[in-house]
Amino acid sequence: MTAPTLNKASEKIASRETLRLCTAGSVDDGKSTFVGRLLHDTKSVLADQLASVERTSADRGFEGLDLSLLVDGLRAEREQGITIDVAYRYFATDKRTFILADTPGHVQYTRNTVTGVSTSQVVVLLVDARHGVVEQTRRHLSVSALLGVRTVILAVNKIDLVDYSEEVFRNIEKEFVGLASALDVTDTHVVPISALKGDNVAEPSTHMDWYTGPTVLEILENVEVSRGRAHDLGFRFPIQYVIREHATDYRGYAGRIEAGSVKVGDTVHL
Repeated sequence: MTAPTLNKASEKIASRETLRLCTAGSVDDGKSTFVGRLLHDTKSVLADQLASVERTSADRGFEGLDLSLLVDGLRAEREQGITIDVAYRYFATDKRTFILADTPGHVQYTRNTVTGVSTSQVVVLLVDARHGVVEQTRRHLSVSALLGVRTVILAVNKIDLVDYSEEVFRNIEKEFVGLASALDVTDTHVVPISALKGDNVAEPSTHMDWYTGPTVLEILENVEVSRGRAHDLGFRFPIQYVIREHATDYRGYAGRIEAGSVKVGDTVHL
């Protein structure tokens, strides 16, 4: 590729609109596989990375590719098969570029999820089709609403494990939309997916004639970035750490102001 061609390619990439998004959900809902699928299907994986995943998948007796290996980067995560820290991933399509915060599902790491949501315009919330909306789903939806995220995509994952059932999907969809409406999350999308098999993540599924909506990637490519977050929020201060001094009975809270303002003498409600 010649220098002028490289310059034109760079200019094209630089001109694309950027969307910041976050993945959230409960333990074992398939977030890492979902993110791995996005990276794989948008051709955002280097050849040597893919070769390493292929070898590791085969060594573990995994049928096909274990795409979660592309994103569970920490050693502790690889050994335990979970996500602990917030990891930022970058990918692009012809329409826009994306910065994705892959957040943990365990309740004890919820503060890390708050960090990921706080910088995102869109949240992709995953649930296991076999379990539907659970406590952690409600918690992450509430965090999204508190931090002003108005566009939430519910990806009903592992739909293949319930035989691609429309009835199962519709029941989950109805419950989620009701919860989102109560929290004033006004722009919701619900998509039945199988991150493992690739259904409706980046490519339309051939197993669900009853679903005629967009894939998750199509939604991400077309959502209006300006509508992603509410800008009229009051004071928002996600607490990341509690500082205790037992000798003086002092208790302080550490974090970062995400919205609004506060001054000495104001009353803050926890």
